Amino acid sequence: MTRYFRYGSCAALICSLSAPAAYADLTAQDVWQEWNNYLTSTGYDVTADTETSGDTLTVSNLKMMIPVPDEDTVVTLGIPSMALVENGDGTVNAIFPASLPISVEVEGSDTEELDAVVTMTHSNGKMLISGDPSQYTYVHSSDTLEFELTSLTIEDEPDASDAIKAKFSVNGSNGESTIALGDMRSFTQDYKADSLSYDLTFSDPDSTDAGSFKGELSGLSMNGSGEMPTEFDNSDMAAMLAAGFKMKGNMSYGAGNSDIQGSGDGQEFSATTSSQGGSVAVQMDSTNIGYDLKSQNTTVAVTASELPFPVSLEMAQAALSFLLPVAKTEDPQDFSFAMNLQDFKMSDMLWNLFDPQGTLPRDPATVSIDTTGKATLAFDMLDPEAAMQMETIGTPPGELNEIDINNLLISMVGAKLEGQGSFTFDNSDLESFGGAPRPQGEMDLSLTGANGLLDKLIEMGFVSSQDAMGARMMMGMLAVPGEGPDSLKSKIEINEQGQILANGQRLK
Repeated sequence: MTRYFRYGSCAALICSLSAPAAYADLTAQDVWQEWNNYLTSTGYDVTADTETSGDTLTVSNLKMMIPVPDEDTVVTLGIPSMALVENGDGTVNAIFPASLPISVEVEGSDTEELDAVVTMTHSNGKMLISGDPSQYTYVHSSDTLEFELTSLTIEDEPDASDAIKAKFSVNGSNGESTIALGDMRSFTQDYKADSLSYDLTFSDPDSTDAGSFKGELSGLSMNGSGEMPTEFDNSDMAAMLAAGFKMKGNMSYGAGNSDIQGSGDGQEFSATTSSQGGSVAVQMDSTNIGYDLKSQNTTVAVTASELPFPVSLEMAQAALSFLLPVAKTEDPQDFSFAMNLQDFKMSDMLWNLFDPQGTLPRDPATVSIDTTGKATLAFDMLDPEAAMQMETIGTPPGELNEIDINNLLISMVGAKLEGQGSFTFDNSDLESFGGAPRPQGEMDLSLTGANGLLDKLIEMGFVSSQDAMGARMMMGMLAVPGEGPDSLKSKIEINEQGQILANGQRLK
């Protein structure tokens, strides 16, 4: 994560800084100094030639070098020329050539040497900087913006350019952001684009191995905000967070699709995906990290030489979210985990592999769980030394204090299981449950269609009558009849003595 953040610091200056109307004076030198300070604070060693002529500051031979953490490797990014032009009203334009070759060099004893050129091209690209030396605001837009790998040499192999092709394109983009300087460097960003596409192909000149990855997103929207220390070591994420680094952001899109092709060793593979929208949200600070991912109306189709027929899947929604504490604290911290796979469908060809007679209902399946709770960490998760020490001495990473199961739903093949519950945990009692902290609480469960499903599994030969009888006896011990036909319900309780009860009947 740290490495990508550092590389992205440079890319942000090239293609995503943005600002609204001016309200004070800025000079070209102010802007250049701020960019230099920003890159230096994120770990880059910056060198460049600058020349001022009238209202224009020209930056040439710009080199940005950054070491890779824990490796004897240095990555150098180079930009031949750009200009900062004062407009006479306190604002500054950043001018990039319509075609700008960006050099990338990777060298060191721990990696293969690499030399590449990524050419940035744009049409009607504009970037306006305004504000004052304590707060910079940016606005940018372009009709098209494209990054293409135009040259690649790996360990003196010049034919790498023929083996690997890559292109990344953005159409109809605009955005704005603000960077305020003080004890911390705070930022806000908003960005929109009509579409984003990528196209990567590779082929091995010494074999038949080849592949391609293509895709597109439309209706793209991104926003974010955060704070970072004015000086910090990017190789130490724990120290960054302790110094006040925090951020949150969200990316959403209206529709997306991808196409993957591959071949090798006489085998071929292809996959296509599509969705009708989705989003990715992330948050991070000194206490927790959270992610929230969603995709709507997703379809997947796969064909492969090793598969007897094409495989296709559909899902109305796929969602995953979690919030995890990352810092050692004395008090319990919030956590959450949720997953929703809604209305999952697979093709009849796949069903027919194990149910050729169509005995089982083929209604869409849903698996959903939503949990929240509290836990106490015994170490800082993002501190590698602390994590290694905990692993070495075998100390538990922390304590689970409580958990709420807000929703549990499993619905498939004609049966449905639903539940809600809540438990607390006594971490001083590790004997009642074989070394695990003793839980206390209850959970309500309901099950419909279970007996009908068992009958169908017997008919298919998957379950014997004797095994089905055992399953029915177990359900009879744990549950009582529900309100409708083929329905069961149960209240599972664990009391403060560590006893387990089902509907008031003691099981343990």
